[in-house]
Amino acid sequence: MRIVIVGYGPGGAAAAIAARMFNPEAEVRILTEEVLDAHKKPGASLALEFPDTKDLSINDWSISSLAKKRIDVVTGTSVISGNPKSRSLKTKNEQGKSTVKYDRLILATGGIPNIPEIPGTDLPGIFTIQNMTDTSEIGRQLSEMNEVVIVGAGFSGLEAAERLISLGKDVHMIIRSRFMRRQLEEPMSDELQSRLPQILKLHFGLAPSAVLGDQHVQSVLLGNQQVDADAILFMTGVRPNTALAQQLGAKIGSLGGILVDEQMQTSVKGIFAVGDCVEMKDSYTGLNLLLPIGSVAARAGRQAGVAAVGSTKIYGDTSKRLQYDRIFGNDVVCVGHSSTSAEDLGVKTKVQYVEDPSEFSKVALVIGPRGQLIGGQVIAARQGARLGYEILERVEARAKLKNQPLLKPRHERLRDFLESTFGPIQ
Repeated sequence: MRIVIVGYGPGGAAAAIAARMFNPEAEVRILTEEVLDAHKKPGASLALEFPDTKDLSINDWSISSLAKKRIDVVTGTSVISGNPKSRSLKTKNEQGKSTVKYDRLILATGGIPNIPEIPGTDLPGIFTIQNMTDTSEIGRQLSEMNEVVIVGAGFSGLEAAERLISLGKDVHMIIRSRFMRRQLEEPMSDELQSRLPQILKLHFGLAPSAVLGDQHVQSVLLGNQQVDADAILFMTGVRPNTALAQQLGAKIGSLGGILVDEQMQTSVKGIFAVGDCVEMKDSYTGLNLLLPIGSVAARAGRQAGVAAVGSTKIYGDTSKRLQYDRIFGNDVVCVGHSSTSAEDLGVKTKVQYVEDPSEFSKVALVIGPRGQLIGGQVIAARQGARLGYEILERVEARAKLKNQPLLKPRHERLRDFLESTFGPIQ
């Protein structure tokens, strides 16, 4: 059996390993335009400071590690067309064009950066950060940059801002509404904003209307204000890259992603798709949504790899959101739905907040109409991952907080233990 995977991100790499584990005899091949080892996207801002860093490589997914598992990674190769009837792909690289045959095909073609259609975005000095190659290229040019504008206010944008400030750059962030609007409740956005250094210059409520410059970026226009810029980083998300899927005849959903079933199979038998290019079925409502998140792509890749080699196993956690990063000295964790993402699917929610001043932490708990916990967020100076895991456990169990409340902070549990053992502490 020949398994061919197009794309070497989290979805593609996870699919390859799962296919190999469930079928030791299969021929597994990854086709990728990348020339670098698979790497971590959280933390990719390190490449701004150290463009040639190897510290971001994911060892288990490296080209050499996959080769030991008899998984062939063909780098520097683009897929230019496909034919589902002959089960073949036309590819192109430095050696020229060739044909690759497959029995099962997994598309992990990712997303295309969302750059607004405004004048000037074709000028030198405009960047997106999709992978370490992008980030390294900016890092090599940083010595010539003093003023950097970041458009967008998600995990990646904040991470880049932190690294650039540490390098002594003047950093502006353009935020159309608020920080991480779709992932965080409004009070949590405010909490995150309150923990950011004042040296970071924030511009709220406006979107860029033009990029100005002659031969290179010089500024960005915000309303009537010009913000000087030697570089502009558009960190405004991605849209599904579905060109190859459409050519192969796969159906595209109303959100613009490839439609897949619970095994991640497309409408074309024998062709699967994972990652930023697909519409996932929400585990709570069964409705489709876009989840351009590395951890989701990896779980979807595992499911596709298993299904591609003939297994009927279904994983229940494929579409669950879990994002974690440490930004400006704070753990930021998002699990499952926010009230915004839930209400987009027609689910009414209420949100309960928990604060622990001693741990400098704030938690939002998103509760669905049946009283079940369907998501949550954590902002904490430390131990945010522990709280995030507690929330994840309860979301997966479809638990009600009255039955499974979050554990009390450690110092409160210690005090309760001492008082129950030795009596009230005066």
